[in-house]
Amino acid sequence: MLQRDMAYGIMGSTRNSFLSTYRTTRRVKCMYVDGASGALGEKGTMDTQMLFLYGNTTGPEGKHKEAGFLWDEYARAERLCGWLRERELHVPGRGIEAIVRMSAGFEIIWCDFASPSLGLVAKFNTSVGLLGYNRTSLLGGKERDRVLDAVDEGKGDLPAPDWEIDWEHEPFVAAQQWDWFESAGRGYSAEDLASGKELKIGLLDVEVVSLYSPEYQGRLTELVNHEREQLNLTLEGFWRGGSDPKARRSAIQDLMRRRSNHRVGELSPQDVASFRRNVEGMLRRAVDQDVHDGNERYQALSWSRVSDLIVDNFAKRLMRFQRLLKHGYGQKSGPPGRAARRFASIRERAHALMMPFLEYPPGMGIPSDTQQEDERLNASLERCKIGYLPWLARAGANEAEPPGDPFIGKAVEEVMHGICSVLIDTGTSIEETWFRDFNQHPFEKHDEGRLRAESQVWHDQIEELTAWLAWAPHWMACGDRLCAWDVSPCLAGSHTLQNTG
Repeated sequence: MLQRDMAYGIMGSTRNSFLSTYRTTRRVKCMYVDGASGALGEKGTMDTQMLFLYGNTTGPEGKHKEAGFLWDEYARAERLCGWLRERELHVPGRGIEAIVRMSAGFEIIWCDFASPSLGLVAKFNTSVGLLGYNRTSLLGGKERDRVLDAVDEGKGDLPAPDWEIDWEHEPFVAAQQWDWFESAGRGYSAEDLASGKELKIGLLDVEVVSLYSPEYQGRLTELVNHEREQLNLTLEGFWRGGSDPKARRSAIQDLMRRRSNHRVGELSPQDVASFRRNVEGMLRRAVDQDVHDGNERYQALSWSRVSDLIVDNFAKRLMRFQRLLKHGYGQKSGPPGRAARRFASIRERAHALMMPFLEYPPGMGIPSDTQQEDERLNASLERCKIGYLPWLARAGANEAEPPGDPFIGKAVEEVMHGICSVLIDTGTSIEETWFRDFNQHPFEKHDEGRLRAESQVWHDQIEELTAWLAWAPHWMACGDRLCAWDVSPCLAGSHTLQNTG
């Protein structure tokens, strides 16, 4: 059962509102459309499903000009379920029985309510007695006009209540909107679905069909060229840098949040056809194999778990390390022992990040053989890269790659290569400074200006790494989880959500 208060928050304050609660009678397979695909808007959230259904991001020819089409959820639901039936992927009681999308929370488009996989728990009328007075009569003139203008925006093809009359007399219409957001906020997290914290829905992501795949080269080329120009990137995708501190900070923030601006855009008919074939192949393999009980490979691998492990291991530690490098040396000088203690804390954090894969040189000092040092560091980099790739990291490394598009594994490897190469570069530089300045006692007076300059270089390397990773949602925090959303426009009746992150 999903959130009932969320359902009530959307349509509860209509006359003769009925709340139907269902439960599944078995584990049900669904198709998950990622990317806030249930959020009705024109900023890209619906692009993937629109491409899949219509071959474009605007819907049937001419229909996109009608305000109501954006809200025509029944048309999308019927076409999605119709495609599953047409491809014989949906049969009541087996196969793919629903489509899962995300908005403020997760929602399900259920294809057949007569399916034996679904059971009705309860159905009742939630309507309450109307107020004996006109709600807006208590408001001042300007405030009343603003509220009614916002309410009037709720137009569409779906049957809707008579807001101008009912809204003014429904006693809980304002509170239910808050409850709708509070319901979503109870499960709002970048990690909830992937890590299993979302208890009602679990991802079986052995295979993922993504438009980031190199198969759709035309779209990727356009995206890469745009980011290279807008974000000042090299051909390899690295930031070119700059000397102005304010400009640097702004550029780092843009890099860290760049993925929020990504849009699918239009694809060629050939790419759309390939996209549909890939989705069908993925779903057919999931239907044809008992992925929950009998297939070891499907049980063993979850790309969301792999991603979760990487983020959990590095996200907070990289940010703490970055802060330590920024504040590790104050502006005031001190005795040599204090400098050694401060540098030791930096060295300890660098060692903790490198320890799982870095083998130190013989003699534990600064290596003298350049060729051996290169071989040692390359071997360390390779160990770090493959640590989260299950079929490479297992003993023997003879296991075949998982089914489906291999680009996901390549993407994981590329991310790990980026993390590991920076950690090794920064960490070995820190080691060299330690052995140069601090490995002998009694400590001598050091050039703290030089140490602060080196620490700034290491800080900038880690900061640019975090910007390249663009894990912005994992570096946001607040005491009240609802602070992740600016709910005031919605409580005023607006249909626009603003993400404050």
